Amino acid sequence: MIGDSGFGFQANATFVSTNKPYNPYDLNVGAFAVTGLANSYNFVPFYDKYGFQARVAINHRAADLDKFGQHQANSNFGAEPVFVNASTYVDFSASYAINRHFSVYFEALNLTDQAFSTRGRFSEQILDVVDTGRTYTLGVHAKL
Repeated sequence: MIGDSGFGFQANATFVSTNKPYNPYDLNVGAFAVTGLANSYNFVPFYDKYGFQARVAINHRAADLDKFGQHQANSNFGAEPVFVNASTYVDFSASYAINRHFSVYFEALNLTDQAFSTRGRFSEQILDVVDTGRTYTLGVHAKL
């Protein structure tokens, strides 16, 4: 929180590495690698005062090696890598407490319309793309 202004923020970052990096371009090397390692960060500025709350959440994850074994056209390729592409998601939410029994809220997810995608050994080898688009929610909470 920044004093008594109602403004504040949350932030964190994760940096990971290994001394056994996987080289996807070296076809002669065995497929040993640590999967799932990706740098990431989150930043959430917010306002919370007088019954009004608003926040923006920015979440980023770098590309990473997800697993070995691709499934394509009813065939399995056991040694071929699957990478998850980098992504940045931006969400927004707000609410207002009308009184101690009722509040209204609004939520907008994936404002940047980010798609989840995976690729194979090379960046041009797209495996999957899942595009859920933006999602909006408007509602009322009631407490008796």
